[in-house]
Amino acid sequence: MLWSISSFLILVFLINSTYAMENASSISSEGISASLTKEYKDYGVDINGDGLFDLLVIETGVDVDRSGEYTLSGYLYDSASQRVAWSLDHKNLTSGRSSMRLEFDGKAIQQHGSSGNFILGNLLLSYGSASTGMTILEQITNAYLTSAYNFSQFAYRLPNEKTISGSGKGEILFTVSIRKTLPVISEKYSLDITGIHIPPISSTFNVTGSKKGYAYDAEGTYMPNKPNNFTVTASGVKNLNIGLKKVQGSYDNSSAVWQGKSIRMWVSHQAIADEHGVAVQDSDLISPGIYDARIFGDADNVSQVDVTMTLVKKIFVDGRFHLSINTTGFPSGDYSINARALDGALKLDELDLGGLSFDG
Repeated sequence: MLWSISSFLILVFLINSTYAMENASSISSEGISASLTKEYKDYGVDINGDGLFDLLVIETGVDVDRSGEYTLSGYLYDSASQRVAWSLDHKNLTSGRSSMRLEFDGKAIQQHGSSGNFILGNLLLSYGSASTGMTILEQITNAYLTSAYNFSQFAYRLPNEKTISGSGKGEILFTVSIRKTLPVISEKYSLDITGIHIPPISSTFNVTGSKKGYAYDAEGTYMPNKPNNFTVTASGVKNLNIGLKKVQGSYDNSSAVWQGKSIRMWVSHQAIADEHGVAVQDSDLISPGIYDARIFGDADNVSQVDVTMTLVKKIFVDGRFHLSINTTGFPSGDYSINARALDGALKLDELDLGGLSFDG
């Protein structure tokens, strides 16, 4: 059966995917290959024309000595030094003067609720990628003070929680596809996902981790670490990048309460599009946590691009189950889920998708 669902089974979308490369913990003292010019400018961007800023953009120059892949990441803080949002840029740069830009999610700024001048801080310039290893070239604690903004100028996010419940027994193989069309602004496209819980389950569950992945055990359901195939495809683009920032800390399996304090960041190797303008990233692992994510890249001579995320995941159902799904922060888009019973063993006595629509 095929279910078309507006905001829900992204539960399966990021549950076990990753673009994992932990950033280097020390600054390189030799072989500096680029440096920031310390020249910045900021401005708001209204993507959909509703009069509200979807992004707060901060641009800066980079002097490049060695051509290669570079990552710029940074945090936006309010006047009380409270963290508001996170962003990163990842590019292949050639020798000479270049520019990089951080696009901060307007919904995160609005939800934070602070107005005034924002501080660009903890700015990191790094060389390399997930596949080659990364070296931090420069770190600036307090880099820039933006123009004054009111949080009401930015787009807003509505909190959202939905449920799936029922009873049955058997194995289900889910193939999940999420397609979203993104506008191209100044030859760039981006998708920000902020403050998401992975897995996005408010219900109590247990997690078991290993080198092969993470398995989840909740009321009446079990999701093993394999199969775990996750792919992001961008069409009409020059390249595709994915960055993740995780709030790191302890996890209480019995109550599903996060107590994260420190930060970890990952960035994918840049995927270059083929002759048809299609770029692909794939991976198979992500640890439980609270994340911000960015999917972004470059596109020429087009006004919009299509991004499709696909995941294959197995779920065991045994008895009555109830999952509360927190979809706050996930993007809108076209969701399709193909649910196939394995070995003809699935028997669903009851299924309730609270607040969700589906076509069966």
